[in-house]
Amino acid sequence: MYKFLGLEDHPITIEAYNKTEARKKLLYFIEKNPQLQLGAVVDESVSLPILYETTKEINGVEHVWVGKMTLTNWMPIDEFNKINL
Repeated sequence: MYKFLGLEDHPITIEAYNKTEARKKLLYFIEKNPQLQLGAVVDESVSLPILYETTKEINGVEHVWVGKMTLTNWMPIDEFNKINL
């Protein structure tokens, strides 16, 4: 998660496999959002998903983090519950 000077209450979350990839995605995001080009990054934090516990909604469907079990590392929770890991 990145916080910008003056926009600390509106952090930007970037999903990436490592900090280098996250920074590349951040630079791309800044290029597409010129209002952020003048702001300095004042905070950078990394959080790692917990295997089989971290969830998020993708296209209206709840998913769970399954690591390298899928190409996206996320699996619909209904599908996950069927395989009963």
